[in-house]
Amino acid sequence: MCVMRPILVVMLFLSGFEHSFGSEDVVHHSAHRIRNHRVGRRHRAVNDGELHFEPEPYSKKLELNSSGKIHCKVAGGVAPTVQWYLNDEEPLPEGVTSANGTLMVADAERRHSGQYTCKAVDGEQSITAKISLDVVVTPRVVEPSPGQQLHVTVGQTAVLNCVATGDPPPTTHWDRNLAILGKQQDGGVEVEDGVNASIARLVLMNNGSLVIRNVSAPDADRYGCTAGSAAGLARNELQLVVHQEGELPPQESSGVAGKAVVVSISVAGAYMVLVLALMVYCRRRRLRRRQRGEKMELEMTEGREKLVEDGEEEKQKVNGAALQNGRLLAHDKDSGADNSEVSGVSRASKKSGQFEHLSVPRSLLTEQITLGRGEFGEVMLAKIDMCQLNKLRNKEGLDADGEPKLRPVLVKALTAKDEVQLAEFRRQLELFSRVRHDNMVRLLGLCNDADPHYMLLEHTDWGELKKFLIATRSPEENAEYVSRVGAAHAPLVPARACAPLGAEHRALLAGQLAAALAKCAAHRFTHRDIAARNCVITSKLQLKLSYPALTRGPDSHEYFKLHEQVIPLRWLPPEAVLEGDYSTKSDVYMFAVTVWEIYTKGELPFAKLNDNSVLERVKAGTLDWMIPDSMPEPMAALLKRCWSKSPSDRPQFTEIYEQITAILQDITSENTSQKSQDKAEE
Repeated sequence: MCVMRPILVVMLFLSGFEHSFGSEDVVHHSAHRIRNHRVGRRHRAVNDGELHFEPEPYSKKLELNSSGKIHCKVAGGVAPTVQWYLNDEEPLPEGVTSANGTLMVADAERRHSGQYTCKAVDGEQSITAKISLDVVVTPRVVEPSPGQQLHVTVGQTAVLNCVATGDPPPTTHWDRNLAILGKQQDGGVEVEDGVNASIARLVLMNNGSLVIRNVSAPDADRYGCTAGSAAGLARNELQLVVHQEGELPPQESSGVAGKAVVVSISVAGAYMVLVLALMVYCRRRRLRRRQRGEKMELEMTEGREKLVEDGEEEKQKVNGAALQNGRLLAHDKDSGADNSEVSGVSRASKKSGQFEHLSVPRSLLTEQITLGRGEFGEVMLAKIDMCQLNKLRNKEGLDADGEPKLRPVLVKALTAKDEVQLAEFRRQLELFSRVRHDNMVRLLGLCNDADPHYMLLEHTDWGELKKFLIATRSPEENAEYVSRVGAAHAPLVPARACAPLGAEHRALLAGQLAAALAKCAAHRFTHRDIAARNCVITSKLQLKLSYPALTRGPDSHEYFKLHEQVIPLRWLPPEAVLEGDYSTKSDVYMFAVTVWEIYTKGELPFAKLNDNSVLERVKAGTLDWMIPDSMPEPMAALLKRCWSKSPSDRPQFTEIYEQITAILQDITSENTSQKSQDKAEE
């Protein structure tokens, strides 16, 4: 009886279920659920979810003759179809295609500009989103040319021309030593149509030229012409050199044409000397080859070649090449005497042949310590003797006497064999070898004589910027941070405490980082992992941009694995997280996060949220940054622009650097005034 009672209850429950829905309904419901489950996984069958864009597509500007993509991702529904249209529902123009919700432009032309609509349909549900696509030409300053100098005599009139091209046509303005020359400022600047234009000493012409009448010695300075439009910014500088009367060098007054003639003649002369030198070198080389050949034939006739007893000729090895009757075998000529200068190092590193001039023997590295693992191998800290390295660069002997000068060096090993990781290793080599700046670490060398290859980057005496920022916290600030975000994010106790940074020091570090990234952008390089952990600092408070990228190790909690890639989720903008779209504008976003770290003394962004919560907010577009109290208002306004959801709304690094320089000048002026006031009160 006890056994039958549970069975009876189950039978009554099933009969009640069939009575409520009907047996056919139950079967139909199960089949419907199975069919829905077979729909593509990316649209998870959410029958009760409304269609929505995730994220909503945004307007974009494309450079003329370039390619680009605009993604339209939809969530909700069962199996929505996504299609792009011109205007409302017009067909796309030639050269523009749509596939899987992505609008693709192969070769941007001006006729491709206009309004585009993304439409998603799922049964009776449909949603649309409209964006603007603009095909632009980035501004370019034609005049003044980079590094141009204008020489005038005291009392003359100087005309500084500012000519720029671009689409839309850019507007131009002049600045003097980075201070913008506006209308009717204290310096007496007047516009061409102004009432006082005829008597003003400095006049801004309608065509963009700056006229300086009755030039005096204080007018000598750096003048910058900036051209800006919706397509971007460009800037060139001109150096105004003022001479006293009678001191102007005669060759300077000959103008650009005279200089061009002199340069052309010099280049032609140098070319003729080079041709003659090559002719002499080739002739001497042919003569030496002929002499070697005659000597070899003489040795053969004298019986000095060695033959095998059976009459077969023994193959000898000379400098790694096979000999047959004293001659080089045809298939081994590439490794013979003529190529003896090609060392085993270069043959072992064909992947990085263009970096042969950076080759360094790994025997110079000492005191290696493993820090963790990066994106393509182990990352170590070692020491290198700079004295020996400099002698190697100058092709001198390594055994020469001299005091060793040991310097710390960051070592990045290439142990991965994946093509993507090999390409990233090469990209970083090119970045640090081609971009030279005081606020960028130097590429000291490449150990490529054996596997794994080592990339050697400059390191500093004070090390990682993030650890330095944490060391500037007081014990009270540290305790407040731990109580606010939890003990899980409690930082390690620094080896030594540092004095807190003043307002001018923080702005200085931000300006140094902006200067380095402006140089990268000028060379068309992106960093892709800008953060305090990837910067180092010297004892002279000089910031240098580096690239340890410890994805495994002390910084592993600052990285997140998404789609089989490890990314710095909390530092990346939405387009880089969701679409893998990296650009200078994504570097601008990450730069702003790093400045936020400087002002919060190394806090983890959104420390109260776990990685999945951060990702969900990035997708929903609800990730909002809080400005720290210690940040001045102009800096906060600049960072908010850098965090714009649309990349086109973010400023260029040149503009960022100029604004931070102005902020630093204001802070310095305020401090100077305050000190003067304090002294007066004393």
